[in-house]
Amino acid sequence: MLNGSSKPKQVRYAFPMPTFDFPTWLLSVFLAPFGLILGSFGNVLIHRLPLEDAADRDVVSKPSHCPDCNARIRPWHNIPLLSWVWLRGRCAQCGWRIPVRYPLVELLGGLLLAGSVWIFPFGTLIWAKGVICGYALIVLFFTDLTAFILPDAVQFPLMVLGLLCTVPQLIWPLHATSVWAGDTILRVDTFTNGLQPAPIWRLMGQPVSWSSSILGLGVGYGVPALLNQVYRWIRKTDGIGMGDFKMLAWLGAFWGWAPMLGILFGGALLGSAVGLPLLITRKAGAQTMLPFGCALALSTPVVVFYGPALWYAYMGLMR
Repeated sequence: MLNGSSKPKQVRYAFPMPTFDFPTWLLSVFLAPFGLILGSFGNVLIHRLPLEDAADRDVVSKPSHCPDCNARIRPWHNIPLLSWVWLRGRCAQCGWRIPVRYPLVELLGGLLLAGSVWIFPFGTLIWAKGVICGYALIVLFFTDLTAFILPDAVQFPLMVLGLLCTVPQLIWPLHATSVWAGDTILRVDTFTNGLQPAPIWRLMGQPVSWSSSILGLGVGYGVPALLNQVYRWIRKTDGIGMGDFKMLAWLGAFWGWAPMLGILFGGALLGSAVGLPLLITRKAGAQTMLPFGCALALSTPVVVFYGPALWYAYMGLMR
């Protein structure tokens, strides 16, 4: 109906209020301290999980203590970032120099949680999954870097969790959530197991199905195991550790078989970029251990976020 005018009447569609009625920057400010605390706990995991004694690996009941003198750390000496600066990077009891890794991991935990709401829609399955994956990669990166260990206590639960993340989208496929994105409101699927638009992210990702997750879990373990058997047959030694198999397995369960293969390729490329110069300069030999888990951890976000774009670019170059 024109109502005496050549201009049609404008119709406004009413959208429900967002589930989390806060600006994105405010969510970042709110979540950052919790991320710092998670980073502090990450330091506990990084230090204790590679230890041989089961009692020393207890991260639940055993209080925080200095790795050098075993003195119990007082609560006001255990404040993320601030305590390290206040104590000038040393233990308050024995003066042991606290590695810079400790504030770095705390900072990474804070940045992870604060930045997550900008690239994942807050309050959705994919947001929780992205935070868990990022946190696990931080822990595994530093356990592998410092002790050449990728702990089973972290990796086995992640394999199960990756498979479980495929279930909610089957049960509640139409459930939606609204989130702020600047001056607009994004309407996203709450339980879709794939990338969705967020305040600074606009690309959609293919949801990870239960079949792709199971295949990713199996292929993630099986392919590197097969390659390792070939390497062992040729060189009479292992070329890749069992922990790396398990890491690829849970990454396959989390993101599907195709991204897992991309992560394997990216990790191998990054590992070669580091290892070959060391071999050429004779700073490392054929039997020198290199933390391949670190390379996998670094390649994961690149493949998860930009893997399809990189693949299409590669295929375009091949034409």
